[in-house]
Amino acid sequence: MSGPLRILLLAPFVPSLRATHGGGIYLATLAQALKHHAELGLVALTHDPAPTDRPDPEWSWQATALLPRRRRGSAGLPHRMRMLWRWRSLPLVAAKHWQPTMPTLLGRAIREFRPHVALVELAQMAQYLPYLDGIPTILTDHEGGCPANTTTGLGPWGDRRDAALWRRYVRHFYPLASAVQTVTFEDARELSELLGQPVHVRRPTFAVPMAPVEPGRAPRRALFLGDYSHRPNPEAAAMLVRDILPLLRADDPSTELWLAGPNQERVRQLGDAAGVKLLGFVPDLHRLFGEVRLVLAPLLSGSGFRMKALAALAHGLPVVTNALGARGCDAEPPARTIAEGPRELADAALRLLRSPDDAAAAGRAAFAWAKRNLTADAVAADQIEQVQRLLGIPTAV
Repeated sequence: MSGPLRILLLAPFVPSLRATHGGGIYLATLAQALKHHAELGLVALTHDPAPTDRPDPEWSWQATALLPRRRRGSAGLPHRMRMLWRWRSLPLVAAKHWQPTMPTLLGRAIREFRPHVALVELAQMAQYLPYLDGIPTILTDHEGGCPANTTTGLGPWGDRRDAALWRRYVRHFYPLASAVQTVTFEDARELSELLGQPVHVRRPTFAVPMAPVEPGRAPRRALFLGDYSHRPNPEAAAMLVRDILPLLRADDPSTELWLAGPNQERVRQLGDAAGVKLLGFVPDLHRLFGEVRLVLAPLLSGSGFRMKALAALAHGLPVVTNALGARGCDAEPPARTIAEGPRELADAALRLLRSPDDAAAAGRAAFAWAKRNLTADAVAADQIEQVQRLLGIPTAV
């Protein structure tokens, strides 16, 4: 290998520390750390025709392909028809992320940036692996082979057909990668069984601030956050408002549940419930986390890791969730409490809501765990070691 290590990142969005979704923040945080080891190039899909003035991180080489925005009514009919046509052979989410200019952009990246290896991020980007022929590739599946936004809107038949297309898609495209990895051990086991090959785990990361928040000083207030265009999030928010918040308010009517995150119009009706406050997207997470006692984030569907839980722990805020909501995170009580069912989840939340001292102790445990486990440098070093093994470069002992 001549010159510095060059890594090309292929993603369905532009990674950014200011992103409104966990995947964008995760990849941007990882990329910042990877820059200490290699030059980074980026090929990404975007809905924004105007490039950002302040990319974070800055890339040594960058190109983006524009995806059409979803339009309602008759104006969006041509786009929907194209999606249905591609749905003949691709699962719907993958079909939505097909952009005809991408093969050309990847060819340019190979000629101009000359990457030694490509990191292909998320399942829907696996369809571009054939256009990286000759470049060693590592495919990272963030959601266990099937993204959570897989409802087709065509009823049970359409969803069953789409699930079958996902299985075929994974079996066809994933073996084209030189190596496959996931972000949780649960997903790695399942994907390894499906593919019949080893699957590596690249742990999630989140930037840990210099100082934690102080949940012991916050009011009796729980927080759920997420992008409400991502199906598991409105599903979970509705369950919290319907089944758990009444139990919390029966103990003390002053208890509040805050719902933060973009696309809040999809959960607007939940704002009518007593004790619920809709915040929309809040860019300052440290300030937001400083105003609540805990993050209450059980989930009913989806896979991959839970950025909402990692973000809370990184800021020193305890988390109450269920087993599905805990995927990708092994923090122990009191930093993170796992419970199943509305009554058990409510009881776990009430222990923190009733006692500022318990909330403060749980927050300290959360921040200590985050400093040990979420640093981007450790995750980036592990990724670089895997790249070096793939390229036959001796690794440090």
